[in-house]
Amino acid sequence: MQRLLLEPMQQATLDRRSGVAILARQRNYYVKTFAGRGSRVKDWLHISRYRREVRNLAFFAAIGLHTPEIVATGHQYRAGVLRRGMLVTAEVTDAMDLDELIRREALYEHGVAGARRILTQVAVAARKLHARGFYHKDLKPRNILVRRTGSEAELFFFDCPSGHRPPRCLLRRGVVRDLAHLEDGLRGHVRRVDLLYMYKQYRACDTLSPRDKVLARDALSYYGQRRMTRKRRLREQRKRSSPGT
Repeated sequence: MQRLLLEPMQQATLDRRSGVAILARQRNYYVKTFAGRGSRVKDWLHISRYRREVRNLAFFAAIGLHTPEIVATGHQYRAGVLRRGMLVTAEVTDAMDLDELIRREALYEHGVAGARRILTQVAVAARKLHARGFYHKDLKPRNILVRRTGSEAELFFFDCPSGHRPPRCLLRRGVVRDLAHLEDGLRGHVRRVDLLYMYKQYRACDTLSPRDKVLARDALSYYGQRRMTRKRRLREQRKRSSPGT
């Protein structure tokens, strides 16, 4: 692991918890490094993002979802505490993320039928995850790669260091958030009729039941409710900090 990290690489992304660098060889490899929690207690109480990422990609493959090929993994411990984890994946050639695809207005390049084939795959993947009690937590277009061959498309799912299986009583909240992330990323780029088509594919039905409609309304209002909660919290903070209150 240490030798690999000394190789010349191009930094793609970096934050306090993880970073991604590109290692150029005959093909490109993506080297993702994870910072440890820095505490043995935190390591005991929580599964690290590094372990979750590796575990979740293996889970995706086990249920039939395509993922980038895992080339290597590695980790460093000091005094029994995870200090750094590393995950190396091979580049998915001739692919771009779904977010970039829709920003380039290329989703409908092969007509409505071609776009719906991609949206159907997204919907079926989300249904598979949720049916197994899995909450992705970051199910956004930018975390889905699309490789097109003519009018056909193959999807690859990646970047899921926070996904997990919550208690069954809390799963619905996670499902709503996953659906809200998808809708938020696609809104404005995908026709409403096609968003409805995708949701019907997710629910595996031709006609929405009252329960399906309630779930859809909750997902559509998710960001609005969060914004209202944030505004209410800011108002309360201003009241407490203002003199004479």
